[in-house]
Amino acid sequence: MVTRMRRRRSFSTPFVVLLIIVVAVIIAHIFIDRLYGVKIHSALGYGAVYEKNMWFELATRYLGAALYAAIALFAIRPIQSIVPRPAYRGMQLLLVVIGWFVGFAMWSLNPTAWFLFFNHKPFTYSDPLQHVNAAFYVYNLPLLMGLFGRVIGTLVLWIAVRLMATLAAFVQQQMQITRPGFARLVRSQARGLLLVLGTILVLLAGLTYLNRYETILTSGNGSFVYGPDFVTARLTLPVFSWLHIATLLLTAAAVFWQASHIDDVLPERDGFALPSWRSFRRPIFAFGLYIASLIVTGVIGSLVNTLYVHPNQNTVELPYIKDTIDATRYALGVENVHTMPINPVDNLSAADVASHQDALDNVRVNDQGQTTSIYNQLQSFKNYFTFSNAAVDRYDNKEVYISARQMDVTKLPVQTWVNQTLIYTHGYGIAASPVNRFDANGLPIFWAQNTPQQVTPPIPQITRPQIYFGLMNNNVIAPSKQPEFDYPVGNTQHTSHYKGGYGLPIVGNRLLLAIEQGSLKFYTSDQITNKSEWLFDRNIYQRVEDIAPFLTYDKDAYPFVDQNGHIKWILDAYTETPNIPYAQQFMNTAYIRNSVKVVMDAYTGKTTFYVVDKNDPMLKSLAAAYPSLFTYHIPADIAAHFRYPVDLFQAQADALTRYHMTNPSSFYNQDDLWQVAQQIYNQNQKQARPPVYQMVQMPGQTKPQFVLSELFTPQTKDNLNGWLIADNSPGDYGKLTLYQFPQSSLVFGPMQAENQIDANPFISQELSLWNQQGSHVVRGNLLLIPVGNSLMYVEPVYLVANRSNSLPQLERVIIDYNEKVYMNDSLGAALQDVLNGNTASLSTGGTTGGQTATGTGQSGGQTNQTGQGTTSPSAGNAPSSGTQTLRKMTIQQLITMANNLFEQYQQDTAAGRLDKAGQDLSSLRSVLSTLQSKGGTTGNAIGSAAGNTP
Repeated sequence: MVTRMRRRRSFSTPFVVLLIIVVAVIIAHIFIDRLYGVKIHSALGYGAVYEKNMWFELATRYLGAALYAAIALFAIRPIQSIVPRPAYRGMQLLLVVIGWFVGFAMWSLNPTAWFLFFNHKPFTYSDPLQHVNAAFYVYNLPLLMGLFGRVIGTLVLWIAVRLMATLAAFVQQQMQITRPGFARLVRSQARGLLLVLGTILVLLAGLTYLNRYETILTSGNGSFVYGPDFVTARLTLPVFSWLHIATLLLTAAAVFWQASHIDDVLPERDGFALPSWRSFRRPIFAFGLYIASLIVTGVIGSLVNTLYVHPNQNTVELPYIKDTIDATRYALGVENVHTMPINPVDNLSAADVASHQDALDNVRVNDQGQTTSIYNQLQSFKNYFTFSNAAVDRYDNKEVYISARQMDVTKLPVQTWVNQTLIYTHGYGIAASPVNRFDANGLPIFWAQNTPQQVTPPIPQITRPQIYFGLMNNNVIAPSKQPEFDYPVGNTQHTSHYKGGYGLPIVGNRLLLAIEQGSLKFYTSDQITNKSEWLFDRNIYQRVEDIAPFLTYDKDAYPFVDQNGHIKWILDAYTETPNIPYAQQFMNTAYIRNSVKVVMDAYTGKTTFYVVDKNDPMLKSLAAAYPSLFTYHIPADIAAHFRYPVDLFQAQADALTRYHMTNPSSFYNQDDLWQVAQQIYNQNQKQARPPVYQMVQMPGQTKPQFVLSELFTPQTKDNLNGWLIADNSPGDYGKLTLYQFPQSSLVFGPMQAENQIDANPFISQELSLWNQQGSHVVRGNLLLIPVGNSLMYVEPVYLVANRSNSLPQLERVIIDYNEKVYMNDSLGAALQDVLNGNTASLSTGGTTGGQTATGTGQSGGQTNQTGQGTTSPSAGNAPSSGTQTLRKMTIQQLITMANNLFEQYQQDTAAGRLDKAGQDLSSLRSVLSTLQSKGGTTGNAIGSAAGNTP
């Protein structure tokens, strides 16, 4: 008796150990999620969102794990009396562990998807075949398919365990003939297996029914129909899908019949339960019909496609092409694009220029990519300060570049925990400059610069220049006993202490932080105070993913300064789904809306999710599921800096290359297929012209608007076909307008303008010369600018020395107008050349243009205290204004200038300033060319210059 009790205890020991382990895992999981996760997300300000998701995940995972462990125990019970007790205990333990982990993995559900399943709003679109609202495809269908799959998977696992038990019983009856009841046990197990198998077949029939809707989400032929085509819509869905369902149900009925006649399936012979193979004819025949229906579907579908659809594709597929056009335009949000004709004329006048003064004063002659490089060279000051890509924004209708000066602790000269975590905790201030102003050296004029921060209107005075949150990836502790570095001041440092924000207080959370971060410094460091906070998720992308992982986020966060002088970040968030019937996918999705703008304070880390599209049904559903997440009231000073996102706009532009054609026949024939226009960029690379933020005053408008634009040309052609504009104004934010150019007359596209620039002998000669003088030419984005009823292209040209850390300097501005090319050293000077008819072969090409009579463009030698460019004479007494060309100078003045330029060339060569020497030679060539055209003697000028050489 004692031995038997010891055995029972030894048998029960594994279950006790397993129970302890399971309980410990549950407690540890809840402890980490509840005490750390909730506190972290509460510090972010959105603990309720996290808790709601957390408790749902815990409940479904552990209930699923417990249920599968119980199922495993119950499934193995029939062999309890067959196998030895120790083996049975071992099998129980193994199956419980397997069931636990399978259940935990299988029931790890997406909480947001289930919240929306029970609480979602309808779309304004229904599929054209079943006439079911798109909400069913977005919210219900994926979860129902997943639920059916999980239930079927559970039953398959049940069958696998029970089949093992049945086979064990069957083998046992062969070994123990004299033991009664084995035949009855085998029949009982077989009946249960058949009942479960029949249930699986019924569920498969239900899954096949749901698959009818899944078929509507197929990509079609992937060419011009992105959904069910003629065969699928007219044969597969209304005929063959029901045949598949019927044959599955017939198979299930045959299996259920076997279960009810188990004595015929396993008749007893000499005490054995042996299968009667003839009884399996019914389910085999029924399942054969199902397989045959699949084959018939493929064969008949192929025959109809080959013999009828393909020869008549241009007519029979038209209804489904129309469905594709409508669905794609709706899903991408381009169904309401306002289309307007535009017919430019070549009658530019001074009055047009004057009436478009505000727009011309915002032309981006400073290139965005080169501006980022300049910021990093002129405004970073230390290796550990860095600027991300300069963003385009506007202040008081002035278009500006802006970028934040952030801390990169990986570049600190001394890499210690104290430096990385306590001292070098934040960036400092911003750099900002107008897009159209530059100094005599071709460098941007700053409206926000330096440390301490110096700001010029229209940029607001910055009251909190420290940047604790932005694009930085390391976690820090602030404040502490250590002063925090702001910026260098001579041999010392200017420091400050963090005043607090959305971080996790260290006092009261040391244990959690020590466990999570794997560090005892939260206990051992004597630098931590009662006010110290653990600043985590300092990268805006990480922060928003932690708060709202169910949104999709753009990758172009940008800073701005609000009316209170706080630096903040804006990030675009999208609601999206691929489950829109007939919609072609762009950006790896079908439906997409920029419904949310995320704004994060760079000092405190406070993050706000502002709703900008209240009509988005997906946003309405999310707001119902998470009512505390979204904010609907948007302050005016924040809305003034919203921009239409480039990625979404690019996807819409790519779609409109085809989907501007709304006639199914035209869409099928692709007789008006467009492409995104191309340009020459950087060092003569041909590339697709990216969307451009710019201030433009379109024909018929009375003031300039800050827009995002893209240009279209015909496929394989270069003439201009379309111009897509997205308005960024608070009142008209997101309004899309497609300007269509006449197809019966030629309007030059970007590449035709680029070809004209390259074909101009004077410009080509200048660019070639600069590329040979220890420097290279960099070309900026080609901009299309409307002035009155005329259009012109503007392209900046930079000169960069062929050495590391060289500054890109704006050297020339090129205008292409009315199939002629003009080049000068500022937009104003080049525009004056356009009005005067001075093409690039006659214009100075090397004068220093300042504030012209038109007021457009700005260069000049020095910068006054307000940041406005002022003109100053150039070397050789060149004209101080771009309005005065070399042709207006006397021969003697030209000779004097040539002498001065030659002397300047010698000085620059001696000093090793080869890039400037190249510019001197270029200017000298222009002077000599003009002198020769005036009848002067080039040889005399050269001789005079040589005579003045020391």
